[in-house]
Amino acid sequence: MQNSKFTPFIFFSEAQAIAFSEAARTLLTWAGTNYPATCFKLAREYIARIESPDHKIPLDDAQDLLALLGTCCMTTQHAQPTRTLWSDCVRILSIKIANIPK
Repeated sequence: MQNSKFTPFIFFSEAQAIAFSEAARTLLTWAGTNYPATCFKLAREYIARIESPDHKIPLDDAQDLLALLGTCCMTTQHAQPTRTLWSDCVRILSIKIANIPK
């Protein structure tokens, strides 16, 4: 018997992709120099996938992106604006993750 493994994807509408990417990119902008360059680059790559014409990202990458953005939020000196942006990102991604068929 052969087990088939598939990669679950999260799909965004264009409006959701724009809202998410604007919040995430602004959050990265506010992070400043305390945020490691490798994390910054990886987060931007994941965000670019959401912004692509397909507006999709693999579930594992979406979960990694949540962690990267959370770390980003904690490295900034601008606590309030970044927490609001991070909350927006978490809300959008959490709803998408929760709606993935099991």
